[in-house]
Amino acid sequence: MLKTQLFILLVVYFICETALLILNHHNIRKNSNHNPFKDFLDEEAFRKSIHYSLSCNSFSILKTFYRSSWLGLIFSLELMSLFLNCFPSVNSLWGQSTVLFLWMFLLNLPTLPLDYLHTFQIESRFGFNRSSHKLWFMDQLKGIFVSACLQIPLITALLWLIQAYPNTWWLWGTIGYTGLQVVLIWVYPKLILPLFNKLTPLEDGTLKQRLTQLGESAGFKATKIQVLDSSKRSTHSNAYYSGIGGIQHIVLYDTLLKQATEDEIVAVVAHEMGHDKCHHLPKQLLILGLGTGILLKLCDCLLHSDWIAAQLHVQSTTPLVVLVLLATAGSLFTYWLSPLFNCFSRHFEYQADAFAAKQYESCAANLIHALKKLYRENASNPFPHPWFSTFHYTHPTLIEREKALQKYIN
Repeated sequence: MLKTQLFILLVVYFICETALLILNHHNIRKNSNHNPFKDFLDEEAFRKSIHYSLSCNSFSILKTFYRSSWLGLIFSLELMSLFLNCFPSVNSLWGQSTVLFLWMFLLNLPTLPLDYLHTFQIESRFGFNRSSHKLWFMDQLKGIFVSACLQIPLITALLWLIQAYPNTWWLWGTIGYTGLQVVLIWVYPKLILPLFNKLTPLEDGTLKQRLTQLGESAGFKATKIQVLDSSKRSTHSNAYYSGIGGIQHIVLYDTLLKQATEDEIVAVVAHEMGHDKCHHLPKQLLILGLGTGILLKLCDCLLHSDWIAAQLHVQSTTPLVVLVLLATAGSLFTYWLSPLFNCFSRHFEYQADAFAAKQYESCAANLIHALKKLYRENASNPFPHPWFSTFHYTHPTLIEREKALQKYIN
């Protein structure tokens, strides 16, 4: 019965995701003969965006089929049951946590070849990849190490809460997990990011002076404005903000500093400051907390169901059994929530754009220029299908953002 239900969920997911990708592919092809973006995309750049978008989209179709086939194999061969029955006598919390981490590792291991192919085939073919094979391999090892250091203690703490507070563990788990996200905001740039990239303070000069003045006029004081050496892996450019309370960081990709003008960079940073002034990170943490609470409450309900144990052919419905089930099939449920979370995220982006546009007279125009340059340099999809963007885009499209910013230009 459980196997049948999981198969139905998997098939529905596969059909929906493949349909979205096919719609997106068709939309790109349908519009590929006419370039409406000549003001910032010459014919060569336009062709590159079209071909890159089509290649990424085709690869995503292959990846969807590949991952769905792997999940289908897990369900049909009852690999969850086989795996769980390999560890019948693991009783310690640390042991159970390690078993769950091992399952999640095995669950994601078959997707590594796809990541490798995307990096060294598609990204290299279009001139974006700068990562060596050695660097890519070391990144995977470091990623596994960091995941183990974070996830095994976290799972152990969760299992302890289930034992200590059998009726309210899901509530304490939600509070603890949300608090951990706040701690990671401080820990990530200090301990985790340096394992992969180097952060250096923005050099003194007119750009730093302008950013400092902008922050003072906007009532924003960044703890640090830093530059990320992203160019050692890719030529893609971006910037991001991370902060809560007195811990505030603005990080600029070194590729952005090379590709954008000073005016455009100031406008991009004004947008990132907008995320702080509009309190987007605390709001995102609240949304994440609500989602985590719902997931853990579902886990609590499953813990009281002997039906799960019978379906998975194990002795009893232990926390480890439920967590293995959720780790395997959880994405089939959360996939349908992505439009909702993307809606919140796009709303936040519009708010940050509006904040930036009000900082000085030409900021809106400069931000539009910066967005167009980012689209050109990243060869972003110029014609995403509306349904596809609803499910997959955390940011509004360029046309949508430009339309919203135009009202701030006299």
